[in-house]
Amino acid sequence: MRRTMLVVAVCLSATLLLAQEKTMPQRNAEQKRTAVKMANLTPLKVNTGLWQMTQSVTWTGLPPQMDAMMKQAAPTHTYKSCVKPRNLSSNPWAEGSHDTCKWTALNSTGTDMEVQATGCDMGKDYGMTADIHGKIHVVDSEDGTGSMDITLTGNGQTMHGHATYTGKWVAASCPADMN
Repeated sequence: MRRTMLVVAVCLSATLLLAQEKTMPQRNAEQKRTAVKMANLTPLKVNTGLWQMTQSVTWTGLPPQMDAMMKQAAPTHTYKSCVKPRNLSSNPWAEGSHDTCKWTALNSTGTDMEVQATGCDMGKDYGMTADIHGKIHVVDSEDGTGSMDITLTGNGQTMHGHATYTGKWVAASCPADMN
């Protein structure tokens, strides 16, 4: 009797699983693609902790008022980023740059990573969102470079930017206000 109940339970479970797979083939296929993609990503081989980043952006397609404002602004921007182990599989230097983007690594070898972010909120005052595609290169565990192509859209306008980055590891730990 127990053996019969066990066989019935196993068969019923298998039938339910097969039914779920038939009703959700697209979701299962997407899960499999995501799992394969994640298995092929190697986290960047850089030190975690405090990094100092320098960013330079050039823009095209700006309206005249914004173009004049950008020409008066400093050509480079320096910020600190707290890199944690979880950041090594996405854009490790995004934290601290004040971006609201959700980053996705498209591929990564440990020294080179291709990343993207979509629908980045550029602030209610601006009414714009950004889509970003970029590449990160690790020179060594304490030095990195990168470039990002940015497309800003909103308010009936589209603007393009190209950013370059250099990063230098500063310390193994981050200040308390950055954790």
